[in-house]
Formats: sequence, C-alpha cells, structure tokens
Amino acid sequence: MYPRLLMRQRLPATVNIIEPDVVSEIAIDTVPARAWVPASRDTIYPIQIPEIEFESGLDLLLIDCPARNLGLMPNGVGYVHNALKHTNVRYQTRDLDILIYHRFHVRRLFDENGVVILPSGTELPTDPWQAEHYDVWGNQEVLAYFQPEIEEIVAKIVEARPKILGLSIHACNEHFSAAVAGAVKKQLPETVILVGGFACYNADIGLSGFPLADYMCIGEADLTVGPLVQALARGERPSNTPGVLSKYDSPDYRYIPAPMPHNLDLIEHPRYEWYNLDLYRNYNGYQLTPVIASRGCRWSRCTFCAERFYWRIRSPQAVVDELEWLVTQGCHLFMFNESDLNGMPELVVAMCEEIIRRKLQIKLTGQLRIHKKGDRLFYQKLHEAGFVALRFGVDAFSENTLRLQKKGYTLATVHQNLKDCWECGIYTEVNWVIGVPGETDADVEEGIAFMIENKAYIGRLANINPLILVNGGVYWLEPEKHNIHFRKTKDVLYRDYPRAIPAHLWFSTDPYIDEKVRKERFNRIVLALHQANVDVGAWAARVIEDVQTNRDVTRVGLGENVLAQQYDGREPTFGEFRAGLREVPQGN
Repeated sequence: MYPRLLMRQRLPATVNIIEPDVVSEIAIDTVPARAWVPASRDTIYPIQIPEIEFESGLDLLLIDCPARNLGLMPNGVGYVHNALKHTNVRYQTRDLDILIYHRFHVRRLFDENGVVILPSGTELPTDPWQAEHYDVWGNQEVLAYFQPEIEEIVAKIVEARPKILGLSIHACNEHFSAAVAGAVKKQLPETVILVGGFACYNADIGLSGFPLADYMCIGEADLTVGPLVQALARGERPSNTPGVLSKYDSPDYRYIPAPMPHNLDLIEHPRYEWYNLDLYRNYNGYQLTPVIASRGCRWSRCTFCAERFYWRIRSPQAVVDELEWLVTQGCHLFMFNESDLNGMPELVVAMCEEIIRRKLQIKLTGQLRIHKKGDRLFYQKLHEAGFVALRFGVDAFSENTLRLQKKGYTLATVHQNLKDCWECGIYTEVNWVIGVPGETDADVEEGIAFMIENKAYIGRLANINPLILVNGGVYWLEPEKHNIHFRKTKDVLYRDYPRAIPAHLWFSTDPYIDEKVRKERFNRIVLALHQANVDVGAWAARVIEDVQTNRDVTRVGLGENVLAQQYDGREPTFGEFRAGLREVPQGN
C-alpha cells in the first residue's frame, strides 16, 4: 500500500488517477468479502507521508530514528533545531521516526491484515511504538524487519554527504541509530558523528553509551551545540570542551559541565518546522502533544532517582503562549513532559489562570510530586484549566520508606493529595519503588494496606519497580552510606555496567535485601493489589511480566526463569503518560 501512496504523491495534481479502488464506487456488489481490509477501518489513512529526503552540501544533518513513544513530537530535537538557528551553519532536521511510524502502520493495516509476523513466527505488537514495548527495539529480528528503511536512510545520507551527522539518542532508538551511524561511518569515515539526547544525560556514562559517537553533548545542549557545530563545520576538532565529551579529549581530561540557560523564557519553544504538525498523530487519529514548562527537579533529593538536575521554570505567560500557538495548529491534548511540574505550585496555578483567561479549550496531563500545597483549591484550579489526568511519583507507601527515599511528605499528605485530586474530577495514577535499603516486611504490608484503603482515589498503579541501582542516583554515588554491598569489586562493576548494576550483583544489609527479597516483595504486592481489584497500567503490567519471568537483569538479576506468582493482567482502559500515554481519561 505504501508504494501506491508514494506513486500517488509523486504524480502532478493535473493527472487524473484511476486505481483499483474505484470498483468500490462503480460496482461494489461485485467485490468479494475477502477483498476488503477490515483492519484498516477507523484509521487516518491514506495520508501524505513525506519521503525520506536529505539536502546535499549540509554542514549538519540532524535526525531522530525510531522509536519514540507514541509518535510524539520530538520536543528535545525541537529545542536543538532552534539553537542551531543562531549559527551560520547550513543544517537540516528530519524526524525519521514519525515517517517510519506511518510506513509501518500502512503496511500492517493494508498489506498484513493488521498483524505483522516476523520470520521466527513472533507477532509484533499492534503498535511497537507504545512505551510498554520498549524492548522490541533491541531485538535483532525487529531491526532486520526495518532493514529496508535503514538501508534507504544510509544510502540517502551517503548521497547527501553531510559534514556532521547528528542523532538524538534514547533507550529505544539506540540500536536503530547505531545501525544507521555505523553504516554511514563505514562509507563516509570523514563524517563526524554527533549525538545528544536523553541517553546522554550523564558524563560518567559518556561515550561508552554510544561508542560510535565522535562527539556527545551531555545534558542540555542549548548553549553548547551551536558553537560546537560551527567549529566542526570549519574542519576543527575541538577537545576538552565544557558540556561535551569527544574522542579528541586529552586522556587526563575531567569533564566540565556547560552553562545552562537560567531564564527559559529566552528560549524559543519548538515549532517543528520540518513537517506539518498534523503528521504527528497515531494511526487511529490520537494525538498527544508534549510541552515543557520546567527543566530539572526542584526537590532533587529522592535517593533512587537519577533525574536530579538543576530546576528552572518558564513564566506562566510563556507556557500558555506555546499552548495557544499549538492550539492554532490543531493540537488540543497536551502532556507536560517533565520531572517536577509543581516545583512551585503557585506558578502552576498562575499558568492555569492564564489558560482560563484566554479561554483555551484544551486537555492537560502530566506528573506531579505530592506536595503540601496541593490542596482542594489547587486541584480545582487545575481541573478548571483542563487537567484530566495526573500521575503522582509517590514511590513509597509507608512512613519509613518515605523517610528512606527522602520524599519530604507523610502518608497523610499522600492521602490528602490523592483524595482532593480525584474528587476534583482529575484521574490519578501512582508509581511505587520497592526494595530500597532499610525497607522492611512491615513497610511492605503497610504499603499494601494504604493502597487498598485509598483505592477509591487511585485510578491505577501506573508503574511499579524493584529498585534499580542506576548511575546518577544517591545509592550509586554513596552506596556505603546506605549499606549497599557488591558481589564483585565496585570499580569493576561500575566500569562494566556504566548505566545500572544487574540486580544479582548487589545487595543491602540491615535488613538484608537482595534481588530475591525484592522480587518476593514485588510479587506479594502485585498479588495483594490484584486480589483487591487495584487496576494497573500497561507499563506496570509489562514490568510485572518482566520481573516474574526474570526478563530484566537490572530489576531481578539472573534468577530461576519461573513465575513466582501468576498474574492475570488486563488490557488497560486508560493510557500511560511519561512512560507511554495511550489515552487520556476524561476525568471521573
């Protein structure tokens, strides 16, 4: 079907096109039932899908490869694109992810009758871009399925011969991006590979996270990518640059962070000029638009978290200006894609008042911290402005684990926030982290009891995780202070596993907690919540499956590959946000 769409796009508008489909208009009674494609009903197709094309003579070609969650607009790439506007380099931005997303679904719906079966007999998920299918994109057979697209991309990059190939890297597109970058580098060894993105947040991981890179921008690149690209375009090979790691750095170089923009209002919001924004929607027409009101986390104390970055927030007027512009482009459902939207609750209220003043008819969702200022009036204002769903990073559900995780609130505050939010008409989701050092069996039972007692105010458990020892968190930086021990030399483990330590290679004491204890507690919680009819989201259901089948080494290590408990998961009725939002509920 896609080749037909492509041929149609390439023909001039003056040509009268007659296709076999015309039979449905002139002689529908002659069409046998087997000729219809029922899987294609209720979709947006046919649509015009731009071709993969690159300009020649570029200083920089900036691309984003599959798979980004839900075909969302690439917000981070949008900010980098804007930063490059202030340079004299010739550059082009191309979001390959959304093009291949639509190609895949056209093929699935019209050519494969709704189901894609790989040569091994494995059935691909209906939408591999959903966040709960994150591991699909590391499967070599899946990459082989997309090999025609990879080869097309590589051939066209080689033909265009950019001086610099820039790629946005995150967990789900690393393998696809590496296939493209490696093949390009093989044919164009002089091309500089420059990467950034969410997978490049930590200098301690650095180039080991994407070894094909010549240069890597660490963290926010608004102030670093422009000067770097200008120097590279001139043929220079900078070294020891703040905010950047490179293969040209001296062996004794110690990374220096780059300055960050403090006044976020001075940064133009993304406008995604490279394509019509109408392209950014799912195969079934669902469109979710990401916006960022703040960067970093104002709290930045949670012991398990690696997203502890310096916090800044845009003015309410600037945020609503972006929302209003996006509304003029046909967007109406928005996700605040950040860690700490309510770092200053009064600014969130001011933003909501500005939305109400401008009479924007929109729906909003995002993730909040539990906050003592999150009272009934606060949530009423959010609901009035258009918030329909909120996820809370509660993460601990006993008084002791709240203290251990340094969450900064009590169970009473958790109860009050969830109750007020729900009763104001906003659907609620919560996260839970299990097995932190110092946690006891009594904490687990207290957490289960709290969840069940408050299930009237909890739409569902969106995410549940055994503790992952991840680079950047307090437990990684100060393991000794938290009674964490390793089964091999710490320096060796940190070298061999720069992002996260496999669960079977570390444990904590006082009390003793290893991967088996964490898994037992995980299963006990899941079973108890299931028996109490506490709903779980698609992401949480997938984590549950991964833990119980020992599929994720960072969560459960290398235990016996058996189910500790059978879990009868259900198809989600509401979608994930941040970790995969499928459908925003309309309130309760």
